[in-house]
Amino acid sequence: MGSSKISSLKSTLGFGARANKYRVIINSVGGGPVGPIVDTLTKSASIPGRSFNEVEIWNQGRLTVVAGDADFSGTWNVTFMDTEDHTMRGKFIDWMEFIDSVKDHARGAADHSSYMTTAELHQLSTVDNASMAVYKFEDLWPKSISDTTMSDDSSDLIEFSVEFNFTFWSKE
Repeated sequence: MGSSKISSLKSTLGFGARANKYRVIINSVGGGPVGPIVDTLTKSASIPGRSFNEVEIWNQGRLTVVAGDADFSGTWNVTFMDTEDHTMRGKFIDWMEFIDSVKDHARGAADHSSYMTTAELHQLSTVDNASMAVYKFEDLWPKSISDTTMSDDSSDLIEFSVEFNFTFWSKE
């Protein structure tokens, strides 16, 4: 009996989705990163959650809760490794400066659409690296860049995280 459950699990799961088999594509906008540098230097990425707001309806003195609008209020977090000359981190700083320049007190973006972009997170096949699932993010822009820690007692590569806001995501 146990071996049929294992066989069933194996045939249903296949090789299973692996957390280390993914690809990130962030389309260019406002001096932001583009091309293979993003995919190559991405260390980790999350798949954001999704929920519904609740709507309370009173009917004959009884409260009923029903699903409201979809809520994409979460953020998308991606961790990157930086190059020796800090090119990767610089791309995100440039993007944020395009949105709102602290130095010049000016916005490079004429409107919201000129600083927002789209991005994709691809889950890759364990067998041949083909895209098995694609998560598409719409109206994406960097909300924050994390601190970068320097330390005498570490020889690790420099890493930093970017927290992105987005309007919604969809799975294809």
